[in-house]
Amino acid sequence: MLSPGRIRRNESGMALLMVLVTVAILTVVVVEFVYQTRINVQVAANVRDRAKAYYLARSAVSFSRLILFYQGQVDRMTGGTIKLYQLVPIESDLAKALTSGEMGEAFGLSGINLDEGRGFGQFDGSFHAEIEDEYAKLNVNSLDSLPSISSPVAAQILSLIGGPRYRSMWEEPDSHGDYHQPAEVVVAMHDWIDADNTTDTFNPDMVVADPFSQPAVFLQGTSSEDSRYDMLKDAYESKNNPFLTVAELHLVEGIGDDFMDEFSEKLTVYTDPALLQNLTSVNDPVTMLSILCMQPENLPLCTEQGLPQLLEVMAMFFEFRSLMQFTSFMVPNNQAIAGFFNSLGPSFNPYFMKNLAPFSDTFSIKAIGELGEVAVTIRTVVKNTASGQEVLYWRVM
Repeated sequence: MLSPGRIRRNESGMALLMVLVTVAILTVVVVEFVYQTRINVQVAANVRDRAKAYYLARSAVSFSRLILFYQGQVDRMTGGTIKLYQLVPIESDLAKALTSGEMGEAFGLSGINLDEGRGFGQFDGSFHAEIEDEYAKLNVNSLDSLPSISSPVAAQILSLIGGPRYRSMWEEPDSHGDYHQPAEVVVAMHDWIDADNTTDTFNPDMVVADPFSQPAVFLQGTSSEDSRYDMLKDAYESKNNPFLTVAELHLVEGIGDDFMDEFSEKLTVYTDPALLQNLTSVNDPVTMLSILCMQPENLPLCTEQGLPQLLEVMAMFFEFRSLMQFTSFMVPNNQAIAGFFNSLGPSFNPYFMKNLAPFSDTFSIKAIGELGEVAVTIRTVVKNTASGQEVLYWRVM
């Protein structure tokens, strides 16, 4: 039989064990509570910062649209040779300078300070934006336009995607294990947007040799367009309507991620499909090379032997363009560009010059708002119209 002293010692040991267990449980509960609280606070801070970053990006879009509105006014007076959106940096530092009075003081206009009213211009974070002229890109919807447009567009797409630097792209199978050639992809693009349900035939050699006087480019065939897609795991049909976004090209047979990575920024669906590009806005060397090499007169320069000379002439042109814009705030017009190249060898076909876009009214904006470690990107396409501006595309990323 246990003595009273040993019973008390056993009870004391049990009490100590219960206290230790209770403290351990409370410690776990408190630590978990503190951890969850910190997580919730961080999530709330991220949501707050993302909302602020979103509206900073919206500010960059608004700033860009203001510049493009005045771009439209300037185009009417200069014919599009002054690119305001390339001359005015769209960034938050400039906005703060304009609203704080620093810009006014730099020009001797003291006392002008917009941020005294309701805190205008006082914000955390930053924003910036880039604007591109959509008429500097190639409209894939033009493949279903008049032959005088669809033929040179088909020739230019072949020149663009079939260049030597992209040869390895066509030597690899697509995600379905199939192999394709550039001409097959051009036909698939056309079949996706044309009105009929049959595959078309296409003579790429004839179009490349003479893209400006073809009576017809794509001839109606006999097989079904949908045969390209009805054997896929998730089958679908050809759209038989114009592309609404560039991302829609992903649905066309032969176009995968590698194609989009290389060419999506060089293609558009938002411009007038009855017009070619606007040479005054083309800043991309690969696009300019595709324009030059779709001219039959320049084919000897687009060979392995002639390409170094052509690239040297292109480098001289872009240097000339930059110098002209730096000194006069203007870029050469279409005729001056053609004259520059003609003086050094490459030429432009008169039919090509005749169908060039005489204006640029459609622009893409990439606006980024940043706050701390959070960044929000807005991509949008806007068109200047007689009544204002129309938003053709809007995506938040």
